[in-house]
Amino acid sequence: MPKPNLGTRLAQELIACRTEGGDHYPIRLDHLAARLDPALEPAAVLKAVDSTAFKKQAVVTADKRIDARVALREDASLFAADPLTLEMAFRTKGETGTPPWSPSELAKTVPTSWRPAFSEILARQIASDELPAFAVQVKAGKGVKLHHKEQPPPPPPEVQDAERLVDMLRRRQPGVPLAELETAAELKPAAFKKAVKRPEFTAAVVQVKMTSKDVFVVPNGDAFGRFVTGTLLTHLLGKCKRPNAHAFPVNELVAHVSKADQSQITGLLNRPDLAAELPAGVGCVLLGGGKSGSQNAFFLLEHLRTAQPVARSVAALNQAPPPPPADFVATFDAAFARIDRERGSNNFVSLVDLRAALPAVPRETFDTCLRQLRRDRRYVLSSDERYDGITPEQQAAAIREEGEFLLHVSRGRP
Repeated sequence: MPKPNLGTRLAQELIACRTEGGDHYPIRLDHLAARLDPALEPAAVLKAVDSTAFKKQAVVTADKRIDARVALREDASLFAADPLTLEMAFRTKGETGTPPWSPSELAKTVPTSWRPAFSEILARQIASDELPAFAVQVKAGKGVKLHHKEQPPPPPPEVQDAERLVDMLRRRQPGVPLAELETAAELKPAAFKKAVKRPEFTAAVVQVKMTSKDVFVVPNGDAFGRFVTGTLLTHLLGKCKRPNAHAFPVNELVAHVSKADQSQITGLLNRPDLAAELPAGVGCVLLGGGKSGSQNAFFLLEHLRTAQPVARSVAALNQAPPPPPADFVATFDAAFARIDRERGSNNFVSLVDLRAALPAVPRETFDTCLRQLRRDRRYVLSSDERYDGITPEQQAAAIREEGEFLLHVSRGRP
């Protein structure tokens, strides 16, 4: 007796599943194939399902899918109302398209013979708000479209643009002019205007408006304080610049900012511990204000004028400064050698790392001893010319001389 072909064997096994009942029927196609001995490869199963012998007796919920559910043809009506059929429709559409989809688009994923019943049941579920828990409906014109709750449709273009703008801001220096952000985003003007009005953008940034109609945008968080003492302060000094004045109090600087932002910015610029956060090349002094109270005034270091140094006596000039303690020299030499070796032996070590390596040495002692080592030409200091890129930590560690931040140490030649 000839052995039944694979399509017939699958149909016979499906009849056995129905006889067993319970969770065995209807059954997934891959689970049905696994019941045969030996188990079959997916390609062979899909080929058998497409045979006449199988199609005469059974139907599947989706073509060419090993995870589709299968039942005998006389029971096909069970599939039309089965939530798993709708879920399979979502899965099938999601592999080639973007949600949401109309009911008619979903119906095209099920076999033609019971497509009308599927569409009728789906329409009834939509009208009575009795869709399965995984199905979500959204308005689309006068009708509705559907998607799986685990595969929502992508945000509208303006939302995607808004989120991208926020991400761009977070990757830049704190505070960017809105016009500069528009240029960098390379969006059409209409698209940019829509994006910056979206709550995804407005809720994630602080907008500082200038009286000149310029607008700076800053990401929410601690970036705002760094923006005020960095980018904004430099901008305001430029706004106040005039030939007959070089230093400007806070109340004059903030006059260039919209009234809504003046109070917060005034508080940040009048903080007493501001010096370590100032941008390179900017200084500040505290002005007495009488009854109105004191406030900081800011200026560019290039405008600072100092008196000539007082001449020291001949005896003082001839008296050599005391050498740094031997233990400091040995500790400093060892720390420099270790850090330089870890950094690739480039003879270029940051004061940030050296100060961290000698935490027990007071700053005044450290600077005095290093000054003597420089006089002895054992070490030399160099500045960081990237003023815009120097961090507050680097500013604090550096030695400031003649308006420069001397930050890097190299071995000299005594």
